[in-house]
Amino acid sequence: MRTSRHLDCPPTRSVGVPKNDRMSTSHRREHLQSTLLESIQTLLQRGLADPRLEGALVTVTRVVLAQDLRNATVWISVLPEKAQRRAIAAIQHAGAHIRRQVGDRLGLPIPPALTFDLDTSGKKQAAVLDALSKVRQEREAAGLPPPPPAEATPGPLPSNPGAPPSIQGEAPPIPNG
Repeated sequence: MRTSRHLDCPPTRSVGVPKNDRMSTSHRREHLQSTLLESIQTLLQRGLADPRLEGALVTVTRVVLAQDLRNATVWISVLPEKAQRRAIAAIQHAGAHIRRQVGDRLGLPIPPALTFDLDTSGKKQAAVLDALSKVRQEREAAGLPPPPPAEATPGPLPSNPGAPPSIQGEAPPIPNG
């Protein structure tokens, strides 16, 4: 029999999630994300019957699955750059077909709804690498020495007065014993 003290207490576990599954939901989500990525990539490599994809190299760069596992954003990189608009339009047009095929392959009764977006992070990385390369070439042309390599270990931590010595920037001495 429950007393009033027990009725006022919040539940000790998530509603709808078995006690032993609380931690595994994030693992399940990560596993499903990677499986979706591989499955969609395989499907795109085998090719969709759409002429807008001819001559385009399409790569699935990442899949972000919502917490409820009902929706997924699929980030796609397309080369050459001039084929990006056509390719993303073709893939979005085939979205329902891709969702059905992926659901069948993975044995999902209700696969997540897929949203396709263009991933431009590779383009940004290439621009940064080009800029660094130009700086290096300019330094060499001016006769300047190359910059020193970055340190493998970080420097001391910033000082934090009032914190224990291990947080102030220096580790406490290790006793010899």
